[in-house]
Amino acid sequence: MENENNKTTNENAHVYDVGLKPKEVKLKPDYALYQKGAWYDFWNKITLFISTVAALFPKIFVWGTRVTGKENKKKIHSCVLISNHVYPEDYLIILSELFPKSLYVTILQSNLGFGIFSWYLRLCGAVPIPTEMHMFMRFRKETPEVIKSGRCVLFYSEAALIPYCDHIRPLLPGAFRFALESTGVIVPSVITFHKPKGFYKLVRGKKPCIHYNILNPYHIEDLGDAKLSVEKARTDVQKMMSDFFVKNSDYYYDENGNRNDTPMPYNRFIK
Repeated sequence: MENENNKTTNENAHVYDVGLKPKEVKLKPDYALYQKGAWYDFWNKITLFISTVAALFPKIFVWGTRVTGKENKKKIHSCVLISNHVYPEDYLIILSELFPKSLYVTILQSNLGFGIFSWYLRLCGAVPIPTEMHMFMRFRKETPEVIKSGRCVLFYSEAALIPYCDHIRPLLPGAFRFALESTGVIVPSVITFHKPKGFYKLVRGKKPCIHYNILNPYHIEDLGDAKLSVEKARTDVQKMMSDFFVKNSDYYYDENGNRNDTPMPYNRFIK
């Protein structure tokens, strides 16, 4: 039987292939990881507005998107926002639902190799996680400073995109370290899947509708040891998100190995 460490590694591995091969990207030493300034803010708002308008049609007529926890939107400030990563366009759902709030969204450095699409991502607030050590150390230093300045940074703490994944995968500790080193605030959010009804049976078939849920902020407890504080926060938020997913999603697989009566459709990663 696969041990827990191998399971965690496999579930956090980037195995989803969109069929497109990005160009190789190497960041220059003076590359602006976090874009700032009035000019950037202006184009960022314009791009987010266009994206929000463009997302209305698929959210209403294709994905069947609904949002819960809207009262927590105003709490997304000077914090780390995290979400499960279960749909290729989930970043568009999140950004459009939180508009006009601006977010920074962490992405793979390789995602900068898709030409004009990568340019669009950058205007939306995308921040590459550098692969070169000297650049990663800059990212490591700048991220808490950005959060303390009043901005929010979105992390997909599961790391990898696995479409329609029916459980919350192990959360990696990086986002929790950044939160601890800045304001100590994590806002968890969860994408859940729901059986299509009525009109959506026609447009979705057996594919589930997609709901976005914003949970209450979590404040990291300072235990006097950074490693212990991060691990407790990671464990607590993992449970918050997992419990919410199992309780609210129509398709789920819980930590005890129990699956609900309806298996997740069209998920090639579930056996």
